[in-house]
Amino acid sequence: MVGARVRPDGNDGAAGAVNEYEGAVLGVIARVQPVTRYRLLKSFEQSATTSYNTSKGSLYPLIGRMIDRGFVRAEPAMDGRQGQLLTLTPAGQAAHARWLTNAEPQLSLGHDALFSRVLSLKDLTRDEQVAWVASAKAMLLDRRDQLAAAAPDNAGPYGDIVQDSAIALLTTKLEWLDRLLIRIVKP
Repeated sequence: MVGARVRPDGNDGAAGAVNEYEGAVLGVIARVQPVTRYRLLKSFEQSATTSYNTSKGSLYPLIGRMIDRGFVRAEPAMDGRQGQLLTLTPAGQAAHARWLTNAEPQLSLGHDALFSRVLSLKDLTRDEQVAWVASAKAMLLDRRDQLAAAAPDNAGPYGDIVQDSAIALLTTKLEWLDRLLIRIVKP
């Protein structure tokens, strides 16, 4: 029910359910409101939560849908140059709370694109597999360096824990890629 509007009585029923990306967006808005779309985009780009598509082409339409659903209010900025300032509505606060308190088994091990690709590496030549591992390691090293250099921006009181955990996860991935590389090149 993406286009559903909140009823005047504030009861949003099934329209109150949000997916992971929507919940994460509501969370950032809740922490830094009022916030512009651009500042929201920058918060995601600098975040340790790297699994979301943070392009304008993905985030901005999502915000529009959340405005349509009655979760987010957009008001003109006072100076007129910043565009709109986004804040959560009561329905948005309730949807955020439902998302935040929903801990289900699928949260224990989310989708990982590297894992998915490793399962299909056998379809490449040995040289292509080695090149893929080198490329994946370079990408992970770059991301780990970016996270280590950045202060957790607008991440709330536990942002440092999330950032440290993300860096540790990237380090673990680098270690298992080393193990994978040994297995690939081992005769």
